Order: sequence, then structure tokens, then C-alpha cells
Amino acid sequence: MRYYLLNLYLRRVLMAVLVDASCFLFAAIVSWFLLEPDFPVRQYATATAGGVLASFVALYYTGAYGLTTLGSGRRTVESVFAAMGTAFVLALVVYFSLRTPPRAMEALAHTAAIYFPLLLGGRLGFRMVSALPRFSQHVLVIGSSDLGVAIAKAMRERSNLGARLVGFLSDEATHQRATIDGVPVLGKVHEIEKIVDHEGIDRIVVASKSRSEYFPSEELLAAKLGGRYVESGVAFYERITGRVYLRDLRPSYLIFTDGFRVSPLQTWLKLALDVTVSAVGLVLVAPVLAACALAIRLDSPGPIFYRQERVGQRGRLFRVCKLRSMRHRAEDETGAVFSREDDDRITRVGRILRKTRLDELPQLWNVLVGDMSLVGPRPERPEFIDALSERYPYFRLRSVLKPGLTGWAQIRHGYVNDVDGFEEKLALDLYYMKYRSFVMDLLILWKTAKTMVLLHGV
Repeated sequence: MRYYLLNLYLRRVLMAVLVDASCFLFAAIVSWFLLEPDFPVRQYATATAGGVLASFVALYYTGAYGLTTLGSGRRTVESVFAAMGTAFVLALVVYFSLRTPPRAMEALAHTAAIYFPLLLGGRLGFRMVSALPRFSQHVLVIGSSDLGVAIAKAMRERSNLGARLVGFLSDEATHQRATIDGVPVLGKVHEIEKIVDHEGIDRIVVASKSRSEYFPSEELLAAKLGGRYVESGVAFYERITGRVYLRDLRPSYLIFTDGFRVSPLQTWLKLALDVTVSAVGLVLVAPVLAACALAIRLDSPGPIFYRQERVGQRGRLFRVCKLRSMRHRAEDETGAVFSREDDDRITRVGRILRKTRLDELPQLWNVLVGDMSLVGPRPERPEFIDALSERYPYFRLRSVLKPGLTGWAQIRHGYVNDVDGFEEKLALDLYYMKYRSFVMDLLILWKTAKTMVLLHGV
């Protein structure tokens, strides 16, 4: 598995999940012995299974498995207490709205009273153990290129991945430049064998500036045969950031690199997911759409739905359907412009619709008729395509796929309100195009649901 959440970060998450599950299992066993001996086994097992599912959902939606949270004691405590509150509210809703097994709430209350304090202790132990050197990969970067600097910055921002940048090897380093972006230069490139052994390097990343530089092929081969990981800087940058490195990106890299292909089975599964979810979704959200339509009608004059021309697969134009979130004829005076976070054209109801992304729900119809997919690059307006393609030469590559209702760029970066912001989104879209799969689509849909629930939309 090659994409971002299934590398170093996922290993940390799996360790955290194992710690949380162990704490819950221990709490459930202790709670069992504290309850009366005649407590029915089936009822207790049912209550425990429901409790563990609810706790993991609550922990996930309160950010307990986020990269920042895993490395911060304060954020861990905050997320655990938020999960406790969420679980308590959910328990009350279930208790008063559903028919629960006898004494199920009693079992959950006993287990929760033991589980949450134990969880805090378990997470503290997890942070202490995961910080040990044996649980962290030591990384060495060869070359002082812009790519090497970008790798250093990315690793500093993701210090909880379980990888530590030990230093650089560079023939261009001088006494005045003993560091690169705050990371020490350990020596010249030809000294790689000595430095790898001395620093205990686990992974060597090659980010040389040009092919004319000295390339330590024999030393790298010896390191690889000795059990060290050796990979290109571009591939390593992709794995730890979830985006393609655009600066100095050459067409040859896109042509000869792995990826950008999916099997017929993956294609069929994606189509089946699009048709099934859009058809069922339109039926299920009909009452929500009706309530939103009433709110739009009462809030401001104008139509309920908003149709706008967008660029689809292979440049084909289609009309996207959304709930209107701006004033009617908002662009009559300004023409086609990007929306801003504090845009005064957005109505009061429109701000709520955008926060929850409910304004996007009518696009399920576009998915059902084949104009869009559930997951893919965001469809752009034809008025912006020429300017974006001139600024970013690879921008038109996005039209190879069907545009998506949601996508990797949307959940990782959100919306942008100017041309400059599209560099990040293009890097993310190209990454999705390279590594897309049915599993990745499910992951994006899951993250999108979290965004809607937590009101993280624009």
C-alpha cells in the first residue's frame, strides 16, 4: 500500500488503536467481575461490543487519532475528555430512543468509569514508548536541492510520523553553511558509508540537485544490500506528505513512474459505488433538501437551486447543480470571481450550508447521470481554466478523470480563493490520480463525512 495514510503514520495509528482496544478490553473484564455473577453473558457481550464501537467513533471524531494529537499530551487529554462527553450524549440518546437489553447501560457505565482513566494512562505510555529511538527511523538526505529542503520542512511538520531527519550529505556545504534549513550537514557525499554506520541510518533519501553531481552508486548499493532503505527524494516526499512535488517536475517522471493505472475491477467498483450511493443518497437526503429549500426561500429572494457550468472529464462542459448559498445574481457586477471566506455575497443560510457542505448534496444527481463521480478532482469553472493552465502546466491533466463531489485535495486542503492557492491542490490531485484505488475512495468519503459532522467546510 503506497498512499499517505498507509505508511509511517498508519503504523502510529494502529499502535494507538491497539492501546485503546487493550484498555477497553481490560476495563470490560474488570467491570465483569465487579458486576453481579448472574449478569447474562449475551447481554454483557452486546453492550460491550456497542460500547467499543461507540468509543472508537467518538475518539476518531474528536481527533484522538490525528497526527498532532498523537504527539501532544495536552491535545490527547482534550480529545479523550471530548470523547467522554460525546459517548455520554450518545448513550443517553440510545437509552431514551431505542430498546436496549436489560442492564446494558449499567454494564457500559461500569466499563466507562474504568476505561477512560485507563485510556489516559495508556496514551501516556504510548507516547513515551513511541518516542524511543528503536521506534523511530533515522533518515539521511543526500543533496542540498530545493527538494531536500522541502523534505526537511515536511518532516519537521510531521515530527510524529516516527521518522527523524538526522542530517544531510552535501558537496556544496561550506563552513558558513553547516546546516540546511536548520538540519546539520554531516559531511560530503563520498563519506556516506562511514556516516551511515556512525549515525545508525535506517533510510537514505536521494535528493541530489542534478545528475552531474557525484552519485555514490556503489555506496548506496552496499547500504541497500546491508538492509537500509534507499529511495528517491520525490518518492519519499510523496509518501510523507500525500502530494506530488511540483517544483521542477518533469513529464518523464509522470510517464515512467509507477501508478496512474487502476485495474478493471477497481474501475467497476468505483462505478458501482457512484451509482449506488448517489441513487440511495438522493432518496435519503430528500427530507434534508426539502428543509434546506424552505430555509433558502425564507432567507433571501431567488431560486433554490443554482446551476453553473463546469469543466468535466476530457474537457466536456456540464452544468453542476447546487443549493444556492449566495445572493441571486451575485456575479452580475463582478463577473466570475473566486469566493472568499468572508464573502459578503453569501447569505445567512448559505453560510450554514457551506459549513456543513449541504449545498453540495444536489450534485448527487450529477453523479447519478455520469457527469461526476463521488471522488475525484473538484470541477472548475471554464472561466478559470485558461489562467490556471497557464500558471500550472499540468493543471489540465486533472480532466483525465471525472470530477468529484469530494476528493483528496478537498479533505486535505479545502477550498481556495485565488490562483496561487491552486498549486497545493494540484499537487494533491496529481497524488490522487497516481495512487487512486477503491480503498482510497472509501477513506476520502469517510473523511468527508467527518468534515460535514464537525462543520469544517467553508
